[in-house]
Amino acid sequence: MAERKISILHLASDEKFINSADYIFEKAFPGCNHFIIIHPRFNRKLTYVKLKENFEPVPRVNKLIEILAERTEHYDCVFLHGITDLNSTVFLSSKDKHKFVGCFWGAELYTEENFPGNSLKGELTASIKLPKPEYTLKERVKDILRKIVYHKKLALENATNMAAAGLSYFSSLTEESMQLFKELKLISGNIRHIPFTYYPLEYIIKGNESSVVNGNNILLGNSAFYTNNHLEAFHLLQHIDIGSRKIIVPLSYGNSIYADYIQARGFELFGERFISMRNFMPLSEYTRQMQSCGIAIMNHYRSQGVGNILAALWLGSKVYLNESNTFLQYLRRIGVKVYSIDKDLTKDNKSALANLSGDEIEHNRKILKKTIAEDKVIEGLKQSVFKYFS
Repeated sequence: MAERKISILHLASDEKFINSADYIFEKAFPGCNHFIIIHPRFNRKLTYVKLKENFEPVPRVNKLIEILAERTEHYDCVFLHGITDLNSTVFLSSKDKHKFVGCFWGAELYTEENFPGNSLKGELTASIKLPKPEYTLKERVKDILRKIVYHKKLALENATNMAAAGLSYFSSLTEESMQLFKELKLISGNIRHIPFTYYPLEYIIKGNESSVVNGNNILLGNSAFYTNNHLEAFHLLQHIDIGSRKIIVPLSYGNSIYADYIQARGFELFGERFISMRNFMPLSEYTRQMQSCGIAIMNHYRSQGVGNILAALWLGSKVYLNESNTFLQYLRRIGVKVYSIDKDLTKDNKSALANLSGDEIEHNRKILKKTIAEDKVIEGLKQSVFKYFS
């Protein structure tokens, strides 16, 4: 018997991965998806989203919340791409809240308010005191105008936390992050999980299907954000014999002042063995750098840099994650051979910096194919949506 058609509305912004979302949802539910792309103003070209027939760009206008809330009434389910302030306000203003699915990006709930103290940063990182960036008069005027023009109180105060607490469906790659938010009472204890990722395995490894690690350098972190906890990782590596290995640190994306600080500390501690990646480079060059790294250390205390972690695993790196990272829990659950920074990256562990064997690399690849390949992502999404909304 043919499956019933299901109408799906997507509320999204001009982000790089929205076209990827459309690709996956159209594979799962062909001809059933309508994307509303919210952007700042009229006559502005979108930067990242490539428009299609089922894409509708909508500028921020005074009545936008009321317009979108009314539009949601005509669909079987609504996917919020990002539990953003604006998306959350639409949810809070809508009549039927049981049809909404919050696609969790990460930063929406990982805030200082929800994770006070050093929950997301180690003591060394938390102690860093950096100067605030200096703004020119022109930049300050632009900032004020931007707030006046683009943020006319469309969103409710604290909308994200209120929406998260009221959502019936939570969408993410892993259930582990959802469980953490349940324990912290940031989301409902009865919330249901809908598995989804914007980047299936094929997207992450495209062009590098047969590439494999060919060196023993160390990849550290994925960006110039405090939550990489670079200083804590530096401290560990200072007490381990890294030999002539290079420590390669991507710092091209994030806080440039923090990047300057980490670069200076890295050179101070490790000299010529420290390689700072400050400039954006073609994917092929970035992959060559990753291939030289038999070890990858991602010292995030929260789920972050998932694409980089999965790429490192596919290439065959021995990946170290922090025990508090829910993505480490997920990888262990599905059977990936992954390591703990807290327990395994020690001077007493003589094999801590030994590369994975060929068999171990193949083991990890088989599991990744089995769990996050495109067909698996599409099938999991399809089953969940039909189960709850048809």
